[in-house]
Amino acid sequence: MKKSWVFWVAVSLVSAAVFSRQAPGQSLDVQNLMQADRDFNDATAARGLEGFRSFLADNAGTLRADRPVIAGRQALAEAWRPLLSNPALAIHWGPLYGSLSSGGDMGYTVGSYEITRTGEKGKRVVATGKYVTIWRKQADGSWKVEFDSGVSDSDSGERNN
Repeated sequence: MKKSWVFWVAVSLVSAAVFSRQAPGQSLDVQNLMQADRDFNDATAARGLEGFRSFLADNAGTLRADRPVIAGRQALAEAWRPLLSNPALAIHWGPLYGSLSSGGDMGYTVGSYEITRTGEKGKRVVATGKYVTIWRKQADGSWKVEFDSGVSDSDSGERNN
């Protein structure tokens, strides 16, 4: 519980310092950022690790509990390899809201995710959580992930459906 609280306080402080909050759909630019997040999910679902990697900036990074900071596109992709190369697992996510910096070149999305797998006796097991992704707009107008991290819901561990 404490780690989750610390994570969200840190994200909130960074976000408040860098971004001016906008409601989803308030601007076309925010809509484009939200679409980039959905496209990131779609590319990952369709092409696995390569789809995931295609949305990462060279300096992409993340934080994980009890592990060193992960920095760099290759390191982040390798951290996701076990999940994205396991045919028994599937992850899907979607943004709930997003915001842009006043300059329009950085933004963040916050959303929820679901990881499913086949459990004992063939039952579908679902784990859920929330995430924050920080994006930077590229010279070609596309968005790339600079930072991506999330927390699992405490009640989602082994829910059978």
